[in-house]
Amino acid sequence: MGDGTGTGTDARIRLLVVQALSVQPLAAVLEESGYELLRAADAIAAVDGLGARPSLVIMDMTLPDLPGDGPLELLRRLAAGPAPVLTLSRPQDPPRIGALLAAGAAECLIKPVRMSELLMRIERLLRPARGTGTTAPRRPTASMTVRERDGHCAWQTPQARALMGAYFPPPWSDHARLPPEVLAWLHREALRRRAGAPPSSLTVAPPSGAPRQRLSFALMAADPEVIGDGHWLLVLREADEAASIAMLAKALDLPQADAELLFGLLGRPRPEQQAEALGLSEAAYGTRVDALCRRLAVSDLLQALERARQVLDRPA
Repeated sequence: MGDGTGTGTDARIRLLVVQALSVQPLAAVLEESGYELLRAADAIAAVDGLGARPSLVIMDMTLPDLPGDGPLELLRRLAAGPAPVLTLSRPQDPPRIGALLAAGAAECLIKPVRMSELLMRIERLLRPARGTGTTAPRRPTASMTVRERDGHCAWQTPQARALMGAYFPPPWSDHARLPPEVLAWLHREALRRRAGAPPSSLTVAPPSGAPRQRLSFALMAADPEVIGDGHWLLVLREADEAASIAMLAKALDLPQADAELLFGLLGRPRPEQQAEALGLSEAAYGTRVDALCRRLAVSDLLQALERARQVLDRPA
């Protein structure tokens, strides 16, 4: 591992996040944006974290273990180090912005903070005004924040914008709203999560004539104060078809032909779409699907597809 200063093409910029454990989803959001994180839930861990030479400190001023002026005193100690400090505080929380700046804060944000605003401030602090060769953080995972009510995309990484443009034609490729099929899945998945059901992803097929890839969507838990109340964080992943088929064949002990059939069914919700894509009559399609379900020891196609998604969604 590098020193986290972002001087190499594969280096990840290291951030020290000082935040109570009860609100740690902020850390997960930053990791999805490509940063390497050090976490500190108290003053001792925060000061120790400076020894790892973070490029930036993000400090939540709501620290239950530090009563009174404790958070302000900790801010002074952190600001005395070489890394700039960005603070997050609630509107009603003392000290106010003037006191935070006087204590050494480089930037002060009031919660709730929009994801786009948070990342913009972070990158501005990491990139000096005249530039010193510091690189912007890499974002290997495409992600976006979406309003559940209507699918409005409030923020996207460049990777997410590129993937949406590749898989969905205008107006959806303009990134103002989720496409209808993705929004319908988002509503179903949000209800499932609230009911305590295990996570389930959505996989869509590429446009006709595009390279044979698949795009998957997954919901990720995140702090509403960071991404906005009523919003979800969506993570997008693209998988090469050949590698995915090989993974299905190995994990489910399937012949190559059956693994190709199972993978081909992902992302095509209607039987007529599935049969047409495979060049089969409806009768032949039904026969092959029934045989596949028997081999997998499941009762129907939905269960077969769920087994496939579980395999493909496993961490590499």
